Amino acid sequence: MTEAVTRPGTPPCIVTVAPHAEVTPRGAVFGGWILSQLDHAAGLAGRKIAGGDVVIASLKDVQFHAPLHGGEEFTIHAELSRRGTSSFNLAVSAWAEPDGAGRRILSADVLLVAVDGAGRPRKLPA
Repeated sequence: MTEAVTRPGTPPCIVTVAPHAEVTPRGAVFGGWILSQLDHAAGLAGRKIAGGDVVIASLKDVQFHAPLHGGEEFTIHAELSRRGTSSFNLAVSAWAEPDGAGRRILSADVLLVAVDGAGRPRKLPA
């Protein structure tokens, strides 16, 4: 049975096209490229939440749900799922957008920490 999944209501952090140069011999995009895009998206979303620099402390529950193919439009969404004093979690999901019909490619729980100029944890803004 296929799980029904709804795209997040937030605008995407990243919209790009999966490069043909990053595909395996079978036509699927390498997972490492997808994870690098997750890193960029989490950083962009995290900076907005933290009001400055952030670092990724951990990736949890990273799941690849379907292949991404070279040439497909690719979006990544990030939603705040937990907020602490200096850290917070983002629920990140990546989607292929062929012909306007979304297909979930990846989901992950990303823990980020707000840091100061010296790289030390700092409090999140109110």
